[in-house]
Amino acid sequence: MRPTVRIEQSGGDGMRKIRKHLHDVSLEVGILRGKYKPEGDEPARYVAQVAAQNEYGHGRIPSRPFMRNAMRKHKKGIRKGLKRVAQSETRAKSANGQMMRLGMAAQNWVRREITDLRTPPNAPMTIARKRSSNPLIDTGRMRQEIQFRVMNRSGQTI
Repeated sequence: MRPTVRIEQSGGDGMRKIRKHLHDVSLEVGILRGKYKPEGDEPARYVAQVAAQNEYGHGRIPSRPFMRNAMRKHKKGIRKGLKRVAQSETRAKSANGQMMRLGMAAQNWVRREITDLRTPPNAPMTIARKRSSNPLIDTGRMRQEIQFRVMNRSGQTI
């Protein structure tokens, strides 16, 4: 399940502009395909797999929804960013710049959530192995791999 933001038309020229621009571009935030590389013996897909298992839970791993929490906590910031996109839509480069700013903010929100999330806590055996009680940080690689990109309709990064 991919997190999404729904835009509902409530009238006004600004909303039409934002809907048009968002039809032409997309913003992706997370561990992005093609953006991360293997490290040592660890295959690149491993980081995304660990992130998904933590986000939704898997087997004995409880759900620790860092992506969903970050987006939920920052709904107002997302709306503000989208409003800035609409206000700058008359200048395409400026609108893309606003999307880039929103992407950077969202990347930072998700990274901060990974750092701050404390529940459910790790099992005592995991805390002893990691020497840390932070449930989502072991080496810090997953947090580091959270990135964003703005893409145009044909799938090219802007």
